[in-house]
Amino acid sequence: MVKIEEITIPSAHLGKLNPLADLFYAQYRTEPIADNDGNVPTMLPYLMQDGYDRAEDPTVYRAAVVENDHIRAEFIPALGGRLRSLYDKDKGRELLYKNPVFRPGNLALRNAWFSGGVEFNLGIRGHTPITCSPMHVTIDKSADGDILRLYEYERIRGVMYSVSAWVSEDSPVLYLRVRIENRTDKTKPMYWWSNIAVPETKGTRVVVPAHESFLYRYKTDRYVLETTPVPMNDGVDVSYPVNIGSSRDFFYKIPESSRKWITAFDADGKGLLQCSTNRLYGRKLFVWGQGRGGRRWNEWLSVKDSAYVEIQAGLAPTQLDYVDMPAHTVWEWTEAYTAFDCPPEVMHGDFDSAIATAEQYMYERVGDPEKLSFPADSQVTTSERVYYGSGWGALEEKVRGERISETLEFPRIDNSETTPWYELLEKNSFPCPDPSVEPASYVIDKFWLDKLKALPEQNWFSQLHIGVITCALAAYGKADVADAKAAFEKSLRLMPNAWAMYNLAMLYRNQYKDSDKARELILGALKLAPGCAALAVDAAKLLCAGGHDKEWLDVYSTLPDEVKETGRVRLYTAIALKNLERYEEAARIVNADFVLPDVREGEVSLSELWFTIHRHLYAKENNLTYSDDDKELAKAADEKYPLPREIDFRMSV
Repeated sequence: MVKIEEITIPSAHLGKLNPLADLFYAQYRTEPIADNDGNVPTMLPYLMQDGYDRAEDPTVYRAAVVENDHIRAEFIPALGGRLRSLYDKDKGRELLYKNPVFRPGNLALRNAWFSGGVEFNLGIRGHTPITCSPMHVTIDKSADGDILRLYEYERIRGVMYSVSAWVSEDSPVLYLRVRIENRTDKTKPMYWWSNIAVPETKGTRVVVPAHESFLYRYKTDRYVLETTPVPMNDGVDVSYPVNIGSSRDFFYKIPESSRKWITAFDADGKGLLQCSTNRLYGRKLFVWGQGRGGRRWNEWLSVKDSAYVEIQAGLAPTQLDYVDMPAHTVWEWTEAYTAFDCPPEVMHGDFDSAIATAEQYMYERVGDPEKLSFPADSQVTTSERVYYGSGWGALEEKVRGERISETLEFPRIDNSETTPWYELLEKNSFPCPDPSVEPASYVIDKFWLDKLKALPEQNWFSQLHIGVITCALAAYGKADVADAKAAFEKSLRLMPNAWAMYNLAMLYRNQYKDSDKARELILGALKLAPGCAALAVDAAKLLCAGGHDKEWLDVYSTLPDEVKETGRVRLYTAIALKNLERYEEAARIVNADFVLPDVREGEVSLSELWFTIHRHLYAKENNLTYSDDDKELAKAADEKYPLPREIDFRMSV
């Protein structure tokens, strides 16, 4: 049975989308783009999701529930279709780490991400662009029972994907069928990982049919990938997450001949088993680690004394890899999720014996993973839409002049995101909104560029988008950035607007290396849109990096109160005060109560700023002069002014 229920979750507010175009070098990138390596230089056409806060209110969500007499699965369509809960009725226990709150953090491609349940990640390395966005949902009727189907059109890869969920009438197993459709003429670098969060307890053990893994470690200034044996690693049994000191990933090297499965269980041998058909090839363990930073991250994303690890399943051996998906190809696989329950004396003994016992249990409870079956689409008799995702799939069908999927229906949705593009397609005109209105969407294909350039009349808004598309194509080596610059300049001549001015500032900063011109432009943009917090953040970043700290403090004093209170704006204000050696004032901002909602995974700005401020304060108190290589003074200062755990997000310690 599949039904829709309302559930209430204490939730932070996602806030509005960032209206600034992500020109060149998406924020998550840590290395240069190589030809055809599958990585992307920008998150365009998506807008960044960085407007969330830490305030929590009871929030009602529509949940899609798949259940029978034995098992109950709860999906949240509004949040990327996340499988939030999987409850085994027979055994009376939750099988996943069910986060009691929705509390976003800066871990995904578009920034906002949240922990818990099972997340479905497609397309680009990292947490999917749709992880905090709605998906289309239908309930399909078939002779084998109801099927829940969640799906969307992914705009960067230009592919469709769906996750269908089903339980047979008398089975304690949840079956998922994942399908990716590349209906284009191009090979696409493809990525998929099902991220499965499970509780971390003192007795939690992870068993997988492998004796070697690629280990991905987080260093202070870099990441390190190396091959290592499992379960024993440097004398430590790393099949137990509580034995692992700092944050790291284990990508297991499962032999080709082995079936693909993974299990995590507690001290009593009870937990979750996940297996799949062989196309879902990789398996992984991620731990935050037992260090103070890792513990802080666990609580930051959930509640006090909360802890989880992730067991994951992917298309490739590691999350650093892509798999080429040929043109006009459809891939699908089936995953099975069920309770795990084996004798603890065996499962916490010899690793090989644990593998053999877990595999025998899998065959008895689920069967051969390579023979997992799922009701065929041909058996579906009726389909009822119960939730709407984005309108981009329907718009893409309008562009291509044909359906983009044989099985998925994309309804037309007219809203602030899509309406301008329908107007361009159907009326050969483009809106000219008041420039105080923040842009609601972007597109990046050459098709749209040609349509905009061919307009009989140009306005500031059409020229803005010509510039953005040209910038995006230039980032992929398919256009000249000088043409983007000309479009932004023309947009400003037609109508002064913060958005073209900001984009020009980014061009001068990133492409022309003219920081003075960039500073002039971004300050001009901020004067035109002083209420745009994202613009204030980028202005502060540029000014502080260029030694214009006093100027930033002057600008800060003129901003609206709600912008001043933005966490990242306050962080740069503290940095400016530190740079001006106004350490006491900086310390009044960076303290145990300071909240930076969008602190980035791997970011150490807070801890480093704390250490710098308080080492200088200690030196001043003792009539000393502090230098970065004065280790004795640093040690003494750190002992007197210990880093508060509330702002310790270091993953390497």
